[in-house]
Formats: sequence, C-alpha cells, structure tokens
Amino acid sequence: MPARTDPAAEDELASGPFRGPSGRSLLIEVMGPAGAGKTSLARALTELDPSVRVGLGVGRLRWFPFLVARAARSLPTWRLRYRGDRWFTWNELKSLAFLDAWLRAARTRRGRGVVVLDHGPLYRLARIRAFGPPLVGSRGFDRWWRQNLRGWLDALDLVVLLDAPDGVLLERVGRRGHWYLSATPSEAERRAFLRRYREAFERVLEGVGARGPRVVRLRSDLASVSELAAAVLRKAVEASTR
Repeated sequence: MPARTDPAAEDELASGPFRGPSGRSLLIEVMGPAGAGKTSLARALTELDPSVRVGLGVGRLRWFPFLVARAARSLPTWRLRYRGDRWFTWNELKSLAFLDAWLRAARTRRGRGVVVLDHGPLYRLARIRAFGPPLVGSRGFDRWWRQNLRGWLDALDLVVLLDAPDGVLLERVGRRGHWYLSATPSEAERRAFLRRYREAFERVLEGVGARGPRVVRLRSDLASVSELAAAVLRKAVEASTR
C-alpha cells in the first residue's frame, strides 16, 4: 500500500508539538504481522506531520555492547542446559541488544514531537518468545524478558496493533517476498505462522495495565494508509493530554 497522504486529513489535524505525559516526546510503537503495513504507516506518519520521526537514533556503537553483554550472560546457560539446541541467530542477538539500548534511549529522550518505532520493542519481545531458541524458556532469560517488557510498557505512550485478514497479508507478502511466508509451500503452514504471531502479540499486550500505553487496533485493509495515519495522530493527541 503506497504511503500517500490525504490533504483533507492534513487539514483536519492541528497537530504538534506533541509531548507525552512524562514531558518528553510521545513514543508510539506500530506492530503487527508481516504484510500488515507497519513500515508504510510509519512513513505516512512522518509525511503527515513534520514533528514525527522514526526511530530513537541508536547507532551501532551504542547497541553493540549490549549484544556482547547479552551473549555473555546467556552462553553459560546454553552450554550447560541447551547445547543440543540452536543458539541465537545474529538477527536475534541484535534484537536483544536493541531492546536494551533502545530502552535506555527511550528513558532519556528529550524534546517534543512523536517518535515512532516500526518493528519495535513489543514486536521483538513477542517474536523472540514465539520463534526464538529453546534457551528463551530458561529462568534467567525469562526474568530478563519480563523486566524488559515492564520497562517498555512504562516507556511507551501508544501502541498501534495493525492487522488484516490472512488472505490479504499472504497476498501482500507474496508480492514482496518474506523469509518464511514466501518459502513455505503450504497455505496451512503460512496461516499457522500468522496465528503464532498474533498469539505472541496478545501475550505481550496482556501485561498492559491502566497505567500502561493505550492500545489501538486498526485494520489496514479497511482504510488507506493516509486515513490510518490520521487516525493514529488523533490518538496521539489524546495520549499527549492524558
């Protein structure tokens, strides 16, 4: 879905400068299964409002030490109890490092506006829990995972859960390719993969309490990307005045 903005939607929004309840920039995560339109929505938000930016600006020099530390903490448990199973992939290790480095950046962010996280922390926490190695079931990893989740539920102001019916998602990822969905021959397996994602998202969102981020559920097959972006910014205005 192309990231076009609607002039009428722009006129409707007298947005910015946003400021979260903490006095810092508003922090929004856009999450959802493959093909839901997360990146298109994030891009549309930046086009609709100049105060919106994507990402926390955490470079390699800031996240790589967290990767080394996470690997060092997990390796003894893996060697002792899980050596017959696989280790983290490089992308999984990077995700774990991002989760720690981004959280530190989120807690110290300054200024006004909106920061949008695409493939952000809750998405990554859900994914590592559902698709990571057996090591993620260890007591030590589970303790870190829950602590990190609590930190993000405190840091985020708004969570946008984007979704669409399986048929729509599979058609979209079929056009652009996907590491698993494009290579799996069985449609039943593809649908099961999407179901695992959704179940993992719901487990993560179970931890959202009354003082946590507001969760907004949107269907990307029922509105244009500019309409979705306008709806998200309206929710952002509400979140900034809570």
